[in-house]
Amino acid sequence: MSMTTREQLEKAVADLEARADQIDAKGTFDAEDQAVINRMAADVKDKKNAVEAEAAKNGTIKDARAFLNDLAGIGGDTVKAAPSPKVGDNGLIQPTPGMTFGEAFVKSPAYGDFVSMFAKSDGSIRDGRNVESAAFSVGGFDGLSGKALVTGASSTSGGAFVQNQVLTDTTDLIGERELTVRQLCTNINITSDVFEYVTVTSKTNNAAAVAEAVNSDDGAISGASPGPYTVAPGSGNKPESALALAVVTSPVETIAHLIPITRRAAADAPQVRGLVDAFLLYGLREEEEDQILNGNGTSPNLRGIMNTPGINTVGSAGTDIDAIVDAIRITRVVGRRSPTAVVMHPNDWFSTGFLLAKDTAGNYLIGDPRASVDQLNSLWGLRVVVSEAMTENTALVGDFRQAVVADRQQSTIYVTDSHKDWFARNLLAILAEERIGFGVRDPQAFTTVTAI
Repeated sequence: MSMTTREQLEKAVADLEARADQIDAKGTFDAEDQAVINRMAADVKDKKNAVEAEAAKNGTIKDARAFLNDLAGIGGDTVKAAPSPKVGDNGLIQPTPGMTFGEAFVKSPAYGDFVSMFAKSDGSIRDGRNVESAAFSVGGFDGLSGKALVTGASSTSGGAFVQNQVLTDTTDLIGERELTVRQLCTNINITSDVFEYVTVTSKTNNAAAVAEAVNSDDGAISGASPGPYTVAPGSGNKPESALALAVVTSPVETIAHLIPITRRAAADAPQVRGLVDAFLLYGLREEEEDQILNGNGTSPNLRGIMNTPGINTVGSAGTDIDAIVDAIRITRVVGRRSPTAVVMHPNDWFSTGFLLAKDTAGNYLIGDPRASVDQLNSLWGLRVVVSEAMTENTALVGDFRQAVVADRQQSTIYVTDSHKDWFARNLLAILAEERIGFGVRDPQAFTTVTAI
């Protein structure tokens, strides 16, 4: 259904009001807004004239004036003289009775100032893009040429107000080594101060093929008094094997260290406390790895793998890579164990004997240099653990499942001021401590390679 002229006028006025509200909301007025307002105001004016013309033609001019008065917010059936418009703080006049929003806007001082900036001599609007500002001068600054420049680069000038940006992350200039040997071992929890385990000291395997018995006679005894006597097995008797066991005792030892810190630093700089805690816990793990590999067994030290009696040892056979194969062979033949890993010092692994080993054509033997170092940490199917705790020029091959770490007290942080006169001096002792035992259940599950 088509709209009547009055309905079209009502819609045009409503659209103009909405557009004016949008301009007020965004707080700026540009050339595009000006063109839209002009077009909408002209449309309102045309439709207003159309309503009056239609009313004059139909003889309903009085009714039309009443409609226009209602549209403009005026009661009565006549259009009263419009009072002088008021100008708001934003430079826009407030519409008076009989004045549309478009008319109010284009008659406003703000509109006139804006148009004058872009008006040509003929009254048309010129393109305001790329218009350069006129030169200007500021009074009161004459004669200051060559005076001291206020700069942000100097601490005695504007730079005095510039504060340094502090990166909260801490740069560790010392670094920490990778710790992975304990991960290879069997880890258990215990609730006593002594760690005991059973180990097999000897095995005698006399298994043999046995013929079916042909009689029920006992074995014949031979030999002269007072002996020794020999008992010949009877028909169908089975041979006897032997298995000897022993209980090995390993004491639980304490690994600990502490750092003094002021109460103020601990309270006001939580990052310092976090850094101290992290360092203390790492320190325990580093000493723990040293003890697992090299502990001499004299209390308070644990007995590490390298100092465990009964482990196998081979020399360097051919190339260093060949020597690892020899250690694998000994571990499998003598120890009857399947090795799980090999531990080396970084100076040995990252050398021409192993990771940099090449054939006569210059090709790398162990892996593609385009692969990551982590991907290359494998040799003869064994995981390669690179540790600074390992003795240089020596490699350790073994079934690390036969090495047991007994955790009596997991790593713990303590804080106290009960030390000397530290309470009165606001000093704290931050202590990290753990208690563990360690033992090798089967020494022959490990083989060292020397002189690699």
